[in-house]
Amino acid sequence: MKHLFSILFSGAVCVCFSQQLDAAKKYSSYINEEDLKKNLTILASDEYLGRETGKQGQKMTAEFLTAYFKKLGCAFAPGMTAYEQHFEVIENTPGGTLSLTNVSLNFKTDFIYYACKSKTTIENLPVYSVEQLPLVEEKPCYVIHKLQSLEVRKEVSVLKKELPKHVKGIILVSKDYDTLYEYMEHYVTTKSMVLADEKKKEEFPILFIKESSLASLKKKSNGFLSGKGKVLKTSKPVFTLNAQLNTQEEKLTSSNVLAYIEGSDPALSKEVVIITAHYDHIGVDHGVVYNGADDDGTGTVALLELAEAFMEAKKNGQGPKRSILIMPVSGEEKGLLGSDYYSSHPVIPLENTVADLNIDMIGRNDIGHEKDTNYIYIIGSNMLSNDLHEANERMNAKYTQLKLDYKFNSLSDPNQFYYRSDHYNFAKHNIPVIFYFSGVHEDYHQPTDDVEKILFPKTEKVARLVFFTAWEIADASKRITLNR
Repeated sequence: MKHLFSILFSGAVCVCFSQQLDAAKKYSSYINEEDLKKNLTILASDEYLGRETGKQGQKMTAEFLTAYFKKLGCAFAPGMTAYEQHFEVIENTPGGTLSLTNVSLNFKTDFIYYACKSKTTIENLPVYSVEQLPLVEEKPCYVIHKLQSLEVRKEVSVLKKELPKHVKGIILVSKDYDTLYEYMEHYVTTKSMVLADEKKKEEFPILFIKESSLASLKKKSNGFLSGKGKVLKTSKPVFTLNAQLNTQEEKLTSSNVLAYIEGSDPALSKEVVIITAHYDHIGVDHGVVYNGADDDGTGTVALLELAEAFMEAKKNGQGPKRSILIMPVSGEEKGLLGSDYYSSHPVIPLENTVADLNIDMIGRNDIGHEKDTNYIYIIGSNMLSNDLHEANERMNAKYTQLKLDYKFNSLSDPNQFYYRSDHYNFAKHNIPVIFYFSGVHEDYHQPTDDVEKILFPKTEKVARLVFFTAWEIADASKRITLNR
């Protein structure tokens, strides 16, 4: 009898599990390309002004999202009395003053900079060439180097690896400054943002200076500009640096939008699976709206469909055991600010957060898959939890049959995609993550990233994979575990 009971009990469990998976399949039908297109046509229209963080378009989008979640019947997250989690940012306008050995230089015409997002003052710091560093004391200084090409990131990366900690920044002198400026203009003249309540991080400003603007300093540069090699034999600074960067600041308010769907199990519902996408984009530039249909309009409208699917399951008493938090975040384009704020001010304790599934750009094909729509890049799935990785693979094999491409699933990926979207602000707190991403295309961060180029059948399929994976880990009797 005991053996027979065991068999019957095992069969009952299998039937129950099968029924839940059948429920997942049933409710996945609420994620459909028609609704995705309808909502994206609204949010990626010129009316929404490119959804820039802290600006009118972002606030309009937040209103649209909250109204949508309210219509679906989603609850406020525990402890909240509204859908929005507001946070303040400081917007800095690039510009300021710079002088080398009392010769003043003008922003844009003589110098530009990057890797500096907050108000910064540099006072009387000595500037040495790379070759001089072994000869000088270990006191705060800058290092100066002649830029060899437009491969700026590569040159800076190589330089930084060799620099001691007392070097506080780099000056790169460019002979072909006008070409360099044209190449970097967007990156160095666009306003930047930081969280207002964040402790100021130590930055490492990279300064680019036009060589011809330093003509009057040849005799005072200890051989650096003349090329006579004297600089190698002296410990005297090449220059003395003074600068004021990011002198214009403005405080703005932005928000994350949180829609909560409580789990069906009284105990396990205290745990949550978070699903994120960023709803902001880069706004308006020179009167042109950057609509960001793929980046990340596709992820944003996918969240709306996921919320609908999970809410329908809950209304019918068939939802998963754990809770689901659907969270469109803002500030991603400004440095992952919204997800950073949430991870520092979590509404649900981070120790109760099972995983973050992050959707960012899932509606196009990249150059490596021009003729193959049936793929998605999976990033980070096995970095913290093999259980999460295997759940995603199982759900894909059973339901969506996408080609899961792991090309960028590496900490040594030169693109560093693992660090470049909102999932990373959960991963850094040891929360398992998956980043769903279809790759960069020719319209990335261009005003041509528009709705008519979106592949909605693909967007639907990827969104359904996220749904099935979220359901699987939210409904499991045992929580996914971290790798040792």
